[in-house]
Amino acid sequence: MSENGTLLQVANLRKHFPIIGGMLGRQIGTVKAVDDISFDIQRGETLGMVGESGCGKSTAGRAILQLHKPTAGQVIYDGADLTTMNAEVLRVLRPKMQMIFQDPYATLNPRHPVKKIVGEPLVIHGMMKKGSAELSDRVAELLELVGMDPAYMRRFPHEFSGGQRQRIGIARALSLNPDFIVCDEPISALDVSIQAQVVNLMQDLQEQLGVAYLFIAHDLSMVKHISHRIVVMYLGKVMELAERNTLFDDPLHPYTQSLNSAVPVPDPKTERIRKRFILKGDPPSPANPPSGCVFHTRCPLTVERCIRVEPEFREIQAGHFVTCHLADESGSSKIPEQSDLS
Repeated sequence: MSENGTLLQVANLRKHFPIIGGMLGRQIGTVKAVDDISFDIQRGETLGMVGESGCGKSTAGRAILQLHKPTAGQVIYDGADLTTMNAEVLRVLRPKMQMIFQDPYATLNPRHPVKKIVGEPLVIHGMMKKGSAELSDRVAELLELVGMDPAYMRRFPHEFSGGQRQRIGIARALSLNPDFIVCDEPISALDVSIQAQVVNLMQDLQEQLGVAYLFIAHDLSMVKHISHRIVVMYLGKVMELAERNTLFDDPLHPYTQSLNSAVPVPDPKTERIRKRFILKGDPPSPANPPSGCVFHTRCPLTVERCIRVEPEFREIQAGHFVTCHLADESGSSKIPEQSDLS
């Protein structure tokens, strides 16, 4: 175990995809899906990751697990750099790093019963024998752990609701006793009434098992509920990183401020009078990102420096990092209340 409790360190991670076109199939461009991001995750911690669709959240999660081979950077898991490992060495660490996928309808094989779906990782990694009583007992234990009847192990995915299927996916991810799980929008395909149940289950499992999560989602209120710290991404880059309450109560980046203003407030009176900061336009293409700060084309506070010079990802306050030229402790990057961004 690391002395400082750090389980995972991501340093200057990049994942670029070539754009192939033309009659000869030549590379005509590059999509910078993830472009120089850095953060760490502590043991037993949930790090939330938010941002608009296409900002690189899912690609970042897959690059961390080496499902996408990073273009550059380091992913240091428990002191070992995953990016330098060959497939054989990486396979030894695979049980400790798992993933919960977004769509529970697409990630469970419809031809396999639950027993095979949940128990297959144990068989593949040689921990238990196929058809053994030990495997059946382990699958039953995992189903109970996620709040399902062990008798369901004989059923097939089509016999379950979306929430139940996601519980099966969670049981599969937990089968190898991982220390770290990438949760790639695990609640976005579920009914709102079921989302809270799944999130609460994941919190209970974290307290019980000590597993760390990278929780990727669009729903800021749900991310605030489950996360200890939150990363805000935009166009492949980290805009801000802070403890959850700090990020919501005192956001320093204009993009984070805009996202926060979109979160509904349960008080109707407050909701009616509060200012909404609606950004103009759409995010630029990651195949042709803007010069300087990638957010400057939509930022209401843009100055000449933002257009010419790329800002550094720097620590403004203890544990509070931001990528903005104007951000400082005085809050100079705050969007003025009178700003009309619509």
